[in-house]
Amino acid sequence: MAMGTVPHEEINALRAMDGYEQMLEIDRLTRVYQTDEATIRSALSSGPGLNAPPSTPAPEWNPSQKTSPLPPPAAPSHVGPTMVNREQFRYEYDPSREAAQRREQINQAILCSACGVALGIPDVRPIKVTCPACLFEATYTE
Repeated sequence: MAMGTVPHEEINALRAMDGYEQMLEIDRLTRVYQTDEATIRSALSSGPGLNAPPSTPAPEWNPSQKTSPLPPPAAPSHVGPTMVNREQFRYEYDPSREAAQRREQINQAILCSACGVALGIPDVRPIKVTCPACLFEATYTE
């Protein structure tokens, strides 16, 4: 099988992608240009047009340190939630009877303070809310 050369424009566009999107594009390029994944990945890591920003090295972790290198966890929020119109969201993705009963208790919609996902909650206060998308936990008193 004759191996084709992938144009630099395609490689540069591939450099701008990451994760699953990049994997799908590599798969497409292997079929279009009749080449293998290793060839495309080597062209990605070297070659003309490589203008990737210089990476900053991660800080060195010293195991003798008593503190964690991670930032401290966020303190519980006692500020009121960001309220949004509950009618603009669809909560009917779970057709079970239990879910229908839980939906009846939803009186308000708020946005997660960390990631902005809409959450349906009852109007009971204080309420401790854990976002299912990012697992951010907040306690609202207002």
